[in-house]
Amino acid sequence: MATATAPRTHCPNCGAKLHRPDLSLCAYCATPLSIGAAQPVDAATIARLQRMREHKSFAAAMAFVPPDQVVERRAGRLLTRGSIGVAAGAILALGGLLLRDSAAFLPLLVVGGLLAFGGLLALLRPAALRAAHRAAPILRRPALVGERRSTTAVEGTVDYYFTLRFDDGSEGEFHWPGQGTMYEPLSNGYTGIAYTRGDRLIDFRRLT
Repeated sequence: MATATAPRTHCPNCGAKLHRPDLSLCAYCATPLSIGAAQPVDAATIARLQRMREHKSFAAAMAFVPPDQVVERRAGRLLTRGSIGVAAGAILALGGLLLRDSAAFLPLLVVGGLLAFGGLLALLRPAALRAAHRAAPILRRPALVGERRSTTAVEGTVDYYFTLRFDDGSEGEFHWPGQGTMYEPLSNGYTGIAYTRGDRLIDFRRLT
């Protein structure tokens, strides 16, 4: 007597939770899931997205490396911290030099030097963060925004979650950090190139 196979809930390759376990491709790493009885996908949506490959801007969009807003925020904090460290260290070191005949000379010089050195290290880290982002793999695929939801943290920041449907038939929910009050989030029905890494949406360039 045949026994029913339990539906797969997570991708065996990347471990991501599957938004729709009935599909044959993981939306987060594009790994085939080898599910025998997959439900039929929306053929009209797939055809619409596949036509996007004929768009005049498709090649440029596929070659584009978008900045990662999470990385950019970390880089901004490091630049601020580094600038403050270098400035504070220089002020303390200068104060030590002005007081070189007093007992405060050496402590001020040492502390100022350490602060300046730490600040310089912080100023160098953003370049390394951005280089690591550029080197890490990003999936670029024609996509349609199916649904969106949002959550608001205690401090007032908004995180968005978009359900994206791809031209390979896969579908998943992706996290996108809010960009502030001036940013207009993606709306249902938008089509374009989605840049994803795991379950994070790095960027979305509209192609209509």
